[in-house]
Amino acid sequence: MESKSTFFILIVIVAVLALALAALAGYLVIKGSSADKENGEAPGADGEQTINIPKEEELIKIPLTSDATYFNLKKTDPKKTSIIQLRVTLKCHKTLKRDKKAVVEDIIAARSEEIQELVVKFFMNLTADEVQDSAMLDKAKTDLARQMNELLNQGEEKPEDIVYNVIFSEWLFQ
Repeated sequence: MESKSTFFILIVIVAVLALALAALAGYLVIKGSSADKENGEAPGADGEQTINIPKEEELIKIPLTSDATYFNLKKTDPKKTSIIQLRVTLKCHKTLKRDKKAVVEDIIAARSEEIQELVVKFFMNLTADEVQDSAMLDKAKTDLARQMNELLNQGEEKPEDIVYNVIFSEWLFQ
């Protein structure tokens, strides 16, 4: 008799755990799909997140300086100074999701000196040999865009990418 009641209790515990697991899975599916919609991303056919690529008319180009600028590179030889000449343009979103009335050009202009400092620091840590590699151009674009977005989102409750891309229309080094 005792074994029948123990068996019945075990069946009830397994049933309760199965129902709890099903409820948790349902909650995660519903909560996950609503979070994707809030972020403007939809899962792809293979279940991975797709990146929302803005249209060209949703972006604005803001030159960081009016003309080409020279930056010192890290020295590998104490007798030799290496420099790079760059013309940097920021490709930014025209409007922000968090504040539709914000003027992106004003936000960039207010922090332009800090943004330029990021560029200076980035190239101060590179040698002439490193900037010769074409992969460094892509790395510089992604790293600088990430750093600029972190700078522009300081103190914001809902951070978002303001700088979509960094464009180097000149990239000359010696």
